[in-house]
Amino acid sequence: MSFSVNTNLASMAALQVLNATEQQLSQTQNVISTGQNVSSAADNPAIYAISNTMNSNIAGLTAVQNDLSFGQSVLTTASNAASQISSQLASLQQTVTQGLQTGISATTMNTQINSILTNINQFANNATFNGVNVLAKTGTAGVNFTSLNVVDTVQGNTITVGAQVTGASTNIGDQIGVTGLTVSSGALQYSFGSTFAPASGDYLQLTNGSKTWVLQLQKNGATPVAPPAFTANTNTTYTAVNFNSTDSPMTIVGDIVSSLQQQGFGASLDNSGNLTITGNGVTATNSAWNLAATAWSATPGTSTATGVTQTAISGGTAALTIVANAISAMNTISASIGAVQQQVTGMQTFTSSLQNSLTAGVGALTDANMAAESAQLASLQTKQQLGIQSLSMANARPQSMLQLFR
Repeated sequence: MSFSVNTNLASMAALQVLNATEQQLSQTQNVISTGQNVSSAADNPAIYAISNTMNSNIAGLTAVQNDLSFGQSVLTTASNAASQISSQLASLQQTVTQGLQTGISATTMNTQINSILTNINQFANNATFNGVNVLAKTGTAGVNFTSLNVVDTVQGNTITVGAQVTGASTNIGDQIGVTGLTVSSGALQYSFGSTFAPASGDYLQLTNGSKTWVLQLQKNGATPVAPPAFTANTNTTYTAVNFNSTDSPMTIVGDIVSSLQQQGFGASLDNSGNLTITGNGVTATNSAWNLAATAWSATPGTSTATGVTQTAISGGTAALTIVANAISAMNTISASIGAVQQQVTGMQTFTSSLQNSLTAGVGALTDANMAAESAQLASLQTKQQLGIQSLSMANARPQSMLQLFR
């Protein structure tokens, strides 16, 4: 063994061990302070990149949850309003029934009916959440949007709730056909059999004695069919109702309903597919659903289209029919909103579950085992103390060589 004051190998070895211990101790303290084994790219580049991607996905899911919560709030508001409207319609049915009894003042009952109709429209117009209202017409005070898109960017799904008030209708009352209702309201009803096959050129004519409305079917993409010769009444409003060749008969009837509402009529379809038309004082006289080849002078009150039956409903009975159709129409609207609510709830549940899974995955990749780290810290602190003592002893060795020169 050689003795040298220039090179202290023992000190160098002790210092190297102490430096390694200090580095490990620093890493352990960082893990304990952050609670993560991987808190930066320097700790583990691959795991850090994977966890960052997963954290971005979690942040995206949080945004999706916020969108879904907003959509659910809009739908809940609309659903509550629809329930209130349905309750008002039940009261309306009771009021109309009472108005048919002998000795009941029609004026008094009509006043009560008008009050209920006002409530129905107010419930719909007030069903607004942050400017979105699917029960109100565009232009209603405080309403910026009448339809709702609920977007789930994770699954790539978009649920759309369209405006429930369509056409030229100004309120929900028009849409369900109760506007202008009285206990003496009359109506026309059309029922459709299995042989009903609407074609381009067929037309519905409605008359109140002084004015006539004609709605004629025109197939999209085909040569337009000439309107019928309006010789019976010069004060006539003509409207072309466009449809597609792939549309079902009842879809075409639905197009007729929208067009009637644009003309100011109360028009609705019940669950059996019966079309009820009210308003503008129309009567069965010269009102009919006619084939394209039928002359204007068709037998008054007789529909010539195959599979179509026309019925004139008198006051009282007509009012009850109108209310019953309105209840059916409102039930359809409520069911539509409820179905979307269920979809949104399902998306919320799935998104929350996915968030939890990703969070657990990130934790499994990056979180530290604090019990193990605690034991590691105690071990490294002991090694640090031993390393310092070892370095101190190694540094003292050159001093012992002074004894050789005494």
